Amino acid sequence: MTTSIYTYSIPQIPNVSLVAFYHNKPSQLTNLINTVINCLNKFLNNKSHFTNYQIEQIHGTIIGCEGLSTQLGIINKWFYEYRQEIRYLNLSAWLNYLQNQVRFPIVIRFGGYQSEVDYHFLSRNQHPSIRTFQVQSLEEEKFIPVLIGWSFVEPKITLEIDNIRRQAQQFNLLHKYHQIPDSIDNDFYFRLGTITGKLSIEEIALVEQEIREILQSQPPVYVSINQNDLAFVRYQDLALPLETTEILPLTEATEAKLQQLYPNSATAK
Repeated sequence: MTTSIYTYSIPQIPNVSLVAFYHNKPSQLTNLINTVINCLNKFLNNKSHFTNYQIEQIHGTIIGCEGLSTQLGIINKWFYEYRQEIRYLNLSAWLNYLQNQVRFPIVIRFGGYQSEVDYHFLSRNQHPSIRTFQVQSLEEEKFIPVLIGWSFVEPKITLEIDNIRRQAQQFNLLHKYHQIPDSIDNDFYFRLGTITGKLSIEEIALVEQEIREILQSQPPVYVSINQNDLAFVRYQDLALPLETTEILPLTEATEAKLQQLYPNSATAK
């Protein structure tokens, strides 16, 4: 742990994240996303307003890399805010890990999860057949529909996504949802858009159930994450709209290029 007499305000926006499938996606993944979006448009037609994201901006976050560039290095946002520790990111080692040590491909399975099958994993204490699709409350009268998959090696869910997030700590990068040491976050998820309007708990549950049943009734969709599918993004908006998001493919990333993406303590507000 590093201490300091200074206090820092590390912005959420703009900042940096490591994501998969931004812009380009395998056709089977695009088809799945479009299927769920079409279902949402159908089920929410008379109840509220659903605005789907552009297919190119829909992405899966591997890990938020948020931080603040200072004269001594880049301070990790989540170590600082959750554990009151000043940790400086070891960018060169972090890049070396991602580019040379992670075993690709990582196979993600979406859908096809049956409630009676034990997949040897619960997501937030819920069976994958339930967690596979969620409508999450963002603020009053605003919701986010989320499609979730998990790394999978037949016949069970593996912890490959959580392991990458956990390994990041050795490079002084704390995953946002690893607030306590034994936290597990293995979800690989896509935010599909925004729902605005009044929706009751019962209406939300009905939409979730309709789409879960569709996902269960179809064969699983398997998608491989390869190194070419990963990129660092400097975002101005958490939805990563194309016009304001700067992209640094993992295969092209260097320590200097990655450092340039971070907000600077001299200019951050």
